[in-house]
Amino acid sequence: MLPNLKRFGFEFEDCNDKKAYSIYHKDKPLKLSSDMIKILEYLLWYVPNINSIQSPKNELTSSINFDNFVFGIIKNYMNLKNIDIAFLDYIDSDIVKFYEDEICTYSQKLILTRQENESKTDSLLRHIRNSIAHGHFNVVEDMLIGFDYKTVKNNAEECTAIFKIFPQNLLRGLSSLNDEVTAEKLAQIALQRTGYEVESFRNTNLDYHFDYYVKKKNKRYALEIKKYNDLEVLPEKEVEELVEKFSGVYENITPVLFINTSLLKKETKMKLKDENVIILDVKNIMKMLDNRDILAEIDE
Repeated sequence: MLPNLKRFGFEFEDCNDKKAYSIYHKDKPLKLSSDMIKILEYLLWYVPNINSIQSPKNELTSSINFDNFVFGIIKNYMNLKNIDIAFLDYIDSDIVKFYEDEICTYSQKLILTRQENESKTDSLLRHIRNSIAHGHFNVVEDMLIGFDYKTVKNNAEECTAIFKIFPQNLLRGLSSLNDEVTAEKLAQIALQRTGYEVESFRNTNLDYHFDYYVKKKNKRYALEIKKYNDLEVLPEKEVEELVEKFSGVYENITPVLFINTSLLKKETKMKLKDENVIILDVKNIMKMLDNRDILAEIDE
């Protein structure tokens, strides 16, 4: 008997024309279209943040702070609704049986478990990659059905994920991550949601280049986005360069620095404050993504 997952917002599909299949491949290798082969190769080796030397890193895709925002992009590209997705602590064997031998090929579903501090997007990509790498998948019509398992006590296997998706839509979502899920793009979206016009900062003087020129009514800002990997504290040399860059740059334009504030010592924050620099961090951007004008609040 299937468990009731409505408390998670998930609904099992009601389908009268399921397609029978086997997780064990009758044809070895599978007879696949050239497009599907490319899709599986991409999901196996090239998606962000998986255990593959070919995998690019995307820190915002892995960010818990931006988890719902990033996964929302993927969900929209995949044409998934909340009733199609469940993140569970444990996947009941009856759920596995429901999808094991026959599936509805027009209803996509994601039933996933997550590791500690793992984002939803990283969880999805990891499970899909594991499923393909270990052979726990098949292609039914245009739908990719897969299961991810882990070994538990006494060499028993426990299902940690079930997915049935149209993978070409997932790839479209993944290709958008490079454009949409970046610090620059998130800052731009956050500002636009709170009513700001955002443009590339154009100036012939290369000494005074910023990422964005931002305006709203009579307010003008120069936005600089700084990302530092593998640093616990911003080095003094970098601090001095930032202070010098922001020092009295433009009249009637307020400089804004988007940075991980944990990198900044108290003295650094004071130096930047003395130059009338507004500092935004991830929490500020999250609030602006929720349509709260933090920039104006700080400025005032």
